[in-house]
Amino acid sequence: MHHLPIYSGSPICQLKGRVSGFYYECNYPIPDFRMCIFSGCGISISMKKILTEPLVHFLLIGALLFIIFEIAGSADAGSEKTITISASDIRMLQGNFARTWQRQPTPEELERLIEEKVRGEIASLEAVALGLDQEDPYIRRRLRMKMEMLVEDLAASVPPTDAELTAYLERNREKFTEDAQIAFSHVFLNADRRRDTLDADIAELFGRLEQAGSNPSLETYGDATMLPRSYPLTPSPLIDRQFGRGFSGQIREMKPGSWQGPVQSSYGLHLVMVAEIKPAYEPPLSAARVQVERDFMTERRRDMLEKTYQNWAEKYPVAVEFRMEQN
Repeated sequence: MHHLPIYSGSPICQLKGRVSGFYYECNYPIPDFRMCIFSGCGISISMKKILTEPLVHFLLIGALLFIIFEIAGSADAGSEKTITISASDIRMLQGNFARTWQRQPTPEELERLIEEKVRGEIASLEAVALGLDQEDPYIRRRLRMKMEMLVEDLAASVPPTDAELTAYLERNREKFTEDAQIAFSHVFLNADRRRDTLDADIAELFGRLEQAGSNPSLETYGDATMLPRSYPLTPSPLIDRQFGRGFSGQIREMKPGSWQGPVQSSYGLHLVMVAEIKPAYEPPLSAARVQVERDFMTERRRDMLEKTYQNWAEKYPVAVEFRMEQN
């Protein structure tokens, strides 16, 4: 038989009966209920009479709530929260101190560091007990960040195999292919200014450039331009960004070593001499392993995080109460 505490007050009513297989005896002072005893005995008064008394309904509900809170309170009181500062915590405190001050902390400084660590733990526990962690966007953002970092760390814990990297390289061959490179020189012609004499001017320039040999002073030929007159080996996309789309494709078809053209650009016409062409290069895994592995692991972390969110989302029905109407 379990006795709950009884408070002072003169009981004015005593009830006995059987409810759901339990024999009860209640002594209560009005207006507050304070004591109820449960056992497995028989019936004292009829169930029908008890159930017809509204005051008894109140008593039973109050008894149930009282028992629940007493049990919950006893559980809380019996579970003391011990704050443990482990050896790894102390090593971390010492390491942080050493990185900041370039020396190890003295015993007194370490004691203060531990005290601050304990205070931080106490403050955190008290804040959670007060519900200060609820509905706080900064705490939610930090918790989300830590959960995502945990998932990403799990994804990175298993190194990729050569087969996985080779398959990734084949699926993303264009990402790792080195663009064709071209080294060339050019002479610019302003077609608008030379509209009436353009063909004759082109023929004259070809002749002068052929006579000048392999190292002419290009600034003395053609029209002024802000573009460099000569380019070392330069990737085709960069050439197209400077001269306009398709320019590199035209000069890549030229035979190196002679002046050819004219070639159209976004600025006008150019006579071009290609010095060297380096074709596009598709590296094997051995040559591009570092970049392939980095990109593969990035994709793996992203995919695992997406799948994890999908699994989590299955546990939580989502109800959106308002959506912006589309115009």
